[in-house]
Amino acid sequence: MKKVLCLIAICIPMGLLATETHTIVPDTTLYMEGKKIQIKEGEDRMKVRVYDLPSNGEEQEQELVFEGHYKGGQSYERRKHGKSITIPLPYRNRSFDAHWVGLGVGFANFADKDLHVNDIDGVSLNSGKSLEYNLNFFEHDFRLSKRYAWAVVTGVGIRWSRYRLDGDKHFRRVDGTTLLELAPEGIHYSASKLNITSLTIPILLEWQNRRRYDNDFFISAGIVGVIKTASSSRIVYRDENGKKRKEKMDTGLYIRPINMDFLLQMGYSWIGLYMKYSPFELFENDKGPKIHPVSIGLQLHI
Repeated sequence: MKKVLCLIAICIPMGLLATETHTIVPDTTLYMEGKKIQIKEGEDRMKVRVYDLPSNGEEQEQELVFEGHYKGGQSYERRKHGKSITIPLPYRNRSFDAHWVGLGVGFANFADKDLHVNDIDGVSLNSGKSLEYNLNFFEHDFRLSKRYAWAVVTGVGIRWSRYRLDGDKHFRRVDGTTLLELAPEGIHYSASKLNITSLTIPILLEWQNRRRYDNDFFISAGIVGVIKTASSSRIVYRDENGKKRKEKMDTGLYIRPINMDFLLQMGYSWIGLYMKYSPFELFENDKGPKIHPVSIGLQLHI
């Protein structure tokens, strides 16, 4: 019924134009997917009839399934036998649905400038226990096309990065730089972590396949600004009495206060895969190991 009304909405202005100029527009007959549509127009009235044609195409066996009269801003419609009417009209895309807001988790690691991962410049991580968590809570899109297939997406989020070091080592500031120090003699670390909390602001170009309702594939890429809000080096161990101890070894650690990531993400509907790499080193120039943050994970868009 909505499609019929759309067709009528297209035809009514033609009828009004005919009324204003006092001319009679010839009757129009259309054939669409087994339907015959007749449009008759007069000086002050328009009549629309839809007939259901039999499979053999013989018009003498046609059946009236819809009739509408439109005059002076008023309308009268009736249907026969409760039949549904499907008349194909040009498709209009749904509104754009950006993919930034949501919850995510991924494996975090370090790489060099050539994208060799782990064991970089003396820094080795426990890859299976080095994780990052994303909470993206605001987004906005600027659409670039009428069909809403392309848009620039921005927003705000928070990232918690937890890098788990291998061995009995921890990060500490020493003489204006950040170094890896060995644990005191006789101490074995059950966990040694570099924790970083950051504010994230993306600028992404996103494309969506929304030509049909059954295809929600999307892909986006761009840069993410990273603003460090907190960082610390923490260790967990057991003392000589077997009691579990947790200590914060240092803060700050000369980590860049502002950094940038390259981000690529793709997915279907509300679930996506993301890959991220920072072209800049984690630490300020000559103030720490030459390592670049890199990660891969899943993002649930809500």
